[in-house]
Amino acid sequence: MQKIIVPASKCISGMITAAPIIDIKTGTTIIPANQELTENSIKNTLNFLHTDIWVYLDSFEKVWGLSQESIESYQKYSNTLISIIKGLDSNELNAISDFENFTSNLPIEFKANHTLLGCTNLIEQLDYNTYNHSLNVAFISLLICRWCNFDNHFTTSAIKAGLLHDIGMLNLSFNTFETKEPWTPEQYAEYEKHPIFSYNIVSKLKDLDPMIAKAILAHHEHCDGTGFPVHISAPYINQLAKVLALADAYELLRNKSHIFSTLKTLLVDKITEFDPKLLLTFCTNIATYYVGTFVILNNGLIAEVVFINPVCVYRPIVKVNDQFINLYEDSSIEIVSIK
Repeated sequence: MQKIIVPASKCISGMITAAPIIDIKTGTTIIPANQELTENSIKNTLNFLHTDIWVYLDSFEKVWGLSQESIESYQKYSNTLISIIKGLDSNELNAISDFENFTSNLPIEFKANHTLLGCTNLIEQLDYNTYNHSLNVAFISLLICRWCNFDNHFTTSAIKAGLLHDIGMLNLSFNTFETKEPWTPEQYAEYEKHPIFSYNIVSKLKDLDPMIAKAILAHHEHCDGTGFPVHISAPYINQLAKVLALADAYELLRNKSHIFSTLKTLLVDKITEFDPKLLLTFCTNIATYYVGTFVILNNGLIAEVVFINPVCVYRPIVKVNDQFINLYEDSSIEIVSIK
């Protein structure tokens, strides 16, 4: 868990002390370690000259609370996916049956939406690579399908597409997850061909629904025609590709910024790129899971997200002790980061 020093004036109720708070003059303990701070105890510390206030500030543990079993299952699936994708790429005999079993078991083992989403946030603690990214895209695709009430066949296809969408990245001359941007023009041009490389591999897999390969080919196409590699627009993009495109874009953005910044990017900067019904359903649902997170505001205050504003999901209502701040109404305050 993260431990940080917080001035008494910026402490909020619900924080847990990571060390005892000591009265410097007398040496007596004002608040012991591992104690939940309350409004009264915070006010009481202001009456003393005290040692630094160390608190645990870990939104991941507080909000997701994943069991060790769930974490180990995620790591097991990530490791298994590596061997499966390499097997499919090299046409190993048992690769298809292994992939089918993997796909069938995934929604059973990760049944709860909360666990699925929590596992996608494990990326902050693990190495970020093609395989973890692909597993996360499959998880997000599964969530989109559940929230949009797609049938089982479509949902299974979405999971498969998520797992395989970047298999063509293995054919690139550079590792996109290890090579820092900005890339060279040649690298960008090569990267924009990876949906074609992926399609060429997946389209040859025996007994796989051809719609999956077509969705993978179009997973970087945009509804407004600004995507790649073919620059087609909404009428020519199948529904499976639209789900995959949204899941992939969200996962890549989420790796670079916090959830509320990611939602703003999707709903403001990139709103024309995605199917509007899928986008709004996804963003509205996913935002609700982040109630309870600790956030750092641009005024230096630490706040807790207490309510998602349905009018603007990326500007929630936050609480600083007994003060509620509606970020939708006060545009001068921004969320800088999540702790």
